[in-house]
Amino acid sequence: MHTSQAAAHAASTQDSARSAGWELRFAAITDIGLRRTVNQDVYLLYPSHRLYAVADGMGGHEGGELAATLAIETLAAYFNEVGDMIESTPQDRRSLQHNLVAGIKFANAAVYQEAAERGAHRGMGTTLVALTFDETRAYWAHVGDSRLYRLRQGRLERLTRDHSLLEETLERHNITSSDAAEFIANFPYKHVLTRAVGSQYCVDVSVAFSPLEPGDIFLATTDGVHNALSDDELASVLRGHADDLSAACQAIAQLTLSRGAPDNLTALLVETHTPGR
Repeated sequence: MHTSQAAAHAASTQDSARSAGWELRFAAITDIGLRRTVNQDVYLLYPSHRLYAVADGMGGHEGGELAATLAIETLAAYFNEVGDMIESTPQDRRSLQHNLVAGIKFANAAVYQEAAERGAHRGMGTTLVALTFDETRAYWAHVGDSRLYRLRQGRLERLTRDHSLLEETLERHNITSSDAAEFIANFPYKHVLTRAVGSQYCVDVSVAFSPLEPGDIFLATTDGVHNALSDDELASVLRGHADDLSAACQAIAQLTLSRGAPDNLTALLVETHTPGR
């Protein structure tokens, strides 16, 4: 298992693992950005349990860092307890999806309790997006505005919808893509989340799954990345570095930094290959 926070500079890692009939190649990078004094982003690489996650903490200088770290550690600990029981039958597939949700709910309880016990950190919380696999499918769950994308046959698709006031307003008023840019530019509450891990006693977790195809590349990002880069730019970087996930992570970080990087930034990539290819 590998988790990472970067105190001042970029941290990246790359590796691969044989798991559930697929070779999963993965890489991740995190950077404090150019304006923050602490990195409140945390990522998780846990190949032995096919678990990958990104969190973006909030709640003050120490609160956000604590919330993101505690959420990631609690999710990993839960999968460590139940992961060996996950097999490949249809019933176990349902269990795998259930375990993603349960792990995030345990993380929510851990962060909420920690905040309650530490008066100075009351109200702290974190986003969390998590990804796992069996022999035929990818499963993901998320809370907040950290995102999951998938590049398949050169086309990038966003798999999650932000739990934010902005996203909900766009959907509620059926604002089309042609009008969205102007609306977003003038929307005064861009960074207000409607859900976060640990901010309330209970949390509603969004969960989904999809069949796998060879060569699928999954990208998890915090808003420090996707607020700076468009989906087209992310797709271009991934297509240009499809054979080197570490280079893709570095390219995403460098492009984000070139845009001023006012926030912490984190990108995590997982690519699926059939063994021997």
